[in-house]
Amino acid sequence: MFRVIRAVVAVSTGCLFLLAPGLSAANDSSAELAAGGITLVPNFDIVIDREDLFLSPQAIGIRYVFRNTTDEPIRLLVAFPLPDIDMAELFEVPVDIPSPESANFVDFEVSVNGAPVEVAVERRAISQGIDRTELLERHSIPLNPFSDAAYRALETLTSEGRSEFERLGIGHAFEPHDPLMPFWTLKTVFYWEQEFPPMAETVVEHRYRPVVGAGFFSTYVFDQEDPTGYVEDYCIDKSTQAGIRKRIAESGGDYLLEHRLGYILTTARNWQGPIGTFRMIIDKVNPDWLVSLCLSGLKKIGPTQFEYVATDYVPEDDLRILFLEPPR
Repeated sequence: MFRVIRAVVAVSTGCLFLLAPGLSAANDSSAELAAGGITLVPNFDIVIDREDLFLSPQAIGIRYVFRNTTDEPIRLLVAFPLPDIDMAELFEVPVDIPSPESANFVDFEVSVNGAPVEVAVERRAISQGIDRTELLERHSIPLNPFSDAAYRALETLTSEGRSEFERLGIGHAFEPHDPLMPFWTLKTVFYWEQEFPPMAETVVEHRYRPVVGAGFFSTYVFDQEDPTGYVEDYCIDKSTQAGIRKRIAESGGDYLLEHRLGYILTTARNWQGPIGTFRMIIDKVNPDWLVSLCLSGLKKIGPTQFEYVATDYVPEDDLRILFLEPPR
């Protein structure tokens, strides 16, 4: 039986190539699951005066300054959807889930005007487009298919239960006597209701640990006409390729370690107008790492950090960032 392996793991829009110390070729890589920011129930009396976004392979942090433009309080549902965990796509791909045994598997936390907020969570297990949450709960099977406890619970099913799970497509075994693998999609949303006082700003901050992809990056992607699409996806131009070759040579090996981060910028814009000021910091963690993404206007502001600032900002593309680490 093949068992999904948790691998060690670590965003993009225009055209920028950064060489700071380390970068990339993808073989045997694990999957990244792109998340993003919070979403609001549509209300065009709310504006975003400012958004500050911090992105690294280890943590994502977002700070919003919302403003109610009316003279009445507005109360809205605010949600943070996590990326779907679809085992039909991921069962053969190593994925590193930060906290797989927890309902909050990315360690999401939020505060409003500096005070922590307790959020509710909605979780659903979907198989073949049908909600099977109640069935899993009836058998005391954790909903996160990457949970070790879910595998153990599947092993306790009776022969009738096992047959039912296989028939419904919730469990899968490669051979008749192999243990069942979880084969559903987990959908998770955190949410709370937020009041926006009249003619006032409300600061909402949240952070979480990303589900990043990892693998080995060699010059194969350049020499074989980009078979995996990396050159195009991360805008790796000729000068960046030269820097990668140099870094690989300096490391004395044949590859660099890659960390891929995805971030969804184009969440439904359910507020009035563009974002007044948008500031993004990308932190590559270590000065020896390289980073590449498609974004013009990014500038280096420190040994590991790069900054992008825009006014009246309207997101048009999601981000894909490639971090490359020299092996130690």
